[in-house]
Amino acid sequence: MNRMQKNYTILCCSEQPCWDTTPIANIDHSNWLPNPGIKAWAQICCFQNALVIRLYAVETEPLVRFTGITDMVCLDSCVEFFFCPLPYDSRYFNFEFNRNGALYLGFGSNRYDSVRQLAPCAKNLFCIKQLISEDSWGIEFQIPFTFIRLYMPEFAIRPGLRLRGNFYKCGDETKSPHYLSWQKIHSETPDFHQPRDFGWLNFKQS
Repeated sequence: MNRMQKNYTILCCSEQPCWDTTPIANIDHSNWLPNPGIKAWAQICCFQNALVIRLYAVETEPLVRFTGITDMVCLDSCVEFFFCPLPYDSRYFNFEFNRNGALYLGFGSNRYDSVRQLAPCAKNLFCIKQLISEDSWGIEFQIPFTFIRLYMPEFAIRPGLRLRGNFYKCGDETKSPHYLSWQKIHSETPDFHQPRDFGWLNFKQS
């Protein structure tokens, strides 16, 4: 099967991120079910030895229930970032958030060996910020390189570095269930845990 892989440029910034000039990755591919009218997108930059990510959705009636660090936030209205820190290693992190800023964090190489990671101080560790307006919502957060190196000590930013990843917007138990992604998913049934379908995230000095 031919899998066209998208590319996204991660700008490395020496100052605070300027989101107005940061590239946008549209989360606009509908998988398994039609898009009920939701618009979603993601942005990433590299700043002060961390990845800084924004995930945003225009959604008029988000489902918001969960608040705990062990809750399945994908059942609510949810935005997600999955990525492999090393291009030759299929293990990935999955960061999943609902509008409350509740985080489900996993690590593994597929759905079946992924292990939930408990981070009691997640809000401080990942600098989680809620971005809420009348008909839209989003999450801004950081992934420190020191955190990544706890799992993959050889991770380092260098010229030409390419990561693999995907961005998602979903809501399994919302009024209109949906499964949106940046990079198309090729599985027959709903499953975002598909590193073979991840696109490329390319670092570039600004």
